[in-house]
Amino acid sequence: MKKALLFFIIIAITLTLFPGVSSAAADSKTLAKVETAKIEKLDGICSIKIIYPVLSGFDSAKKINDLLNDENLDSIGYIRREQVYLEEYIKDMPQREQNLPLASIDSLYDYNTSGDILSLVTNTYVYTGGAHGTTTLEAYTMNTKTGEIYTFNSLFNPNSNYKKVIQDKIKKSIDKEKDLYFDDAKTTVDEANSNYKFYIDGNNLVIYFGLYELRPYAGGIAKFSIPAKELKGLLKDDVYNQMINAKALERIRLNGISIKNQFKTFDKDYVLMVPLKAAAEILGYKVGWDSKKGASIAGGYIKNNVGTYYTADSKKIKLTPAQIVENVMYVPITFFSEVLKEDVSYDGEAIRFFTKSTVAPSQFDLQSTEFMRADSAKECAELYAKAIEERKGVLQYGLMSPQLRAVKKTYFEELDWVTGVSSPWITTYNIKDNGDGTFKITFHWTTSAGKSPDTIVTLSISKVKDQDYFEITDIKE
Repeated sequence: MKKALLFFIIIAITLTLFPGVSSAAADSKTLAKVETAKIEKLDGICSIKIIYPVLSGFDSAKKINDLLNDENLDSIGYIRREQVYLEEYIKDMPQREQNLPLASIDSLYDYNTSGDILSLVTNTYVYTGGAHGTTTLEAYTMNTKTGEIYTFNSLFNPNSNYKKVIQDKIKKSIDKEKDLYFDDAKTTVDEANSNYKFYIDGNNLVIYFGLYELRPYAGGIAKFSIPAKELKGLLKDDVYNQMINAKALERIRLNGISIKNQFKTFDKDYVLMVPLKAAAEILGYKVGWDSKKGASIAGGYIKNNVGTYYTADSKKIKLTPAQIVENVMYVPITFFSEVLKEDVSYDGEAIRFFTKSTVAPSQFDLQSTEFMRADSAKECAELYAKAIEERKGVLQYGLMSPQLRAVKKTYFEELDWVTGVSSPWITTYNIKDNGDGTFKITFHWTTSAGKSPDTIVTLSISKVKDQDYFEITDIKE
């Protein structure tokens, strides 16, 4: 009896000192973890920077990670294709302009939790020349306890009138700002038939539409935020109960989530100014003070009301002048990205800081920076043959249709995306267009001891519906 009493006392003390530990330890499926990975490549006029989440600790984590990897790969495939077009276009341009990044991807993420509900959003900006680029959001919402990946309709009680209630709320919001929307915006909402893109931000359900779907580019991505309390009786009880007391993301975020101490900012000549010390400390920098030079950071220094910023190697960078307000030095948000070369951004909605990646680049990430979409069936066959020769599984996988990817994915993963071995190796290959949408590729192999038998692969290739690229739909070996 005494031993039993002692046991319960120890448990009680543990719960007091370490609240929340027991529930996580009791069920490993609740140990959801979000880490940060980064794909970065600068290649001539092409710039790729993708900061994305890596999930673990629950049943559907791998499925979401796979979706994110495919999303990243497809974005890179698109931008690399555009790079080829742009390089051809700028051949006759002045040399100084040819060195500018004209094809770029800049992608990052946010996430929020509402009990066991984890909802994350990737925000990707793609620029391929012209007046402006395009921004797309992709959202994934899941239950880290059950592993369920939610669709919009699975959030609601099927016997309720949630479809009409949601439609009415969206239309009411449109009516309040009619000038921002296309005349047929409400028709577009109806045609969606409740198959909305969405995410959960604390106790808010956010429904969003892409650029140009409901309003012009200048209007941005249309978002409609509905508090959980307005959906009581419509949302499933489990979803509602987890959302009702959760907190939405705040404006200043680190690695996708709100920071504890939200600092003050102000606008100066349309530039966001942030407190130097508070922002720098988020990234692990120490800020000092020199009576002559001003604030010191990372070997450089900053002077009040001076728009020249000095780096550790004394390089000068011109930005909006720093300003001391109530004994606090403020600098433009771009100071951190342009001078310190940190991953810090502001899009008018949130200030996002990302520290060093906690996940090492995978073989998938490393190869993905080379992936390019094919704009003809012949090129698709040529890119596939080259990827086989170079043993790059990611490039082979990227050229496949979604259905074929699903079939081949496990094979590539088991090889860690490196196909073939150092010997034998391919010396040459020949590609024959059979004229019926198939291509016969003959690979010629050799070893240090001499020639090896040829192998033959036949690819079925077709143009993707409503797209300008081609993909492999079948492979016969």
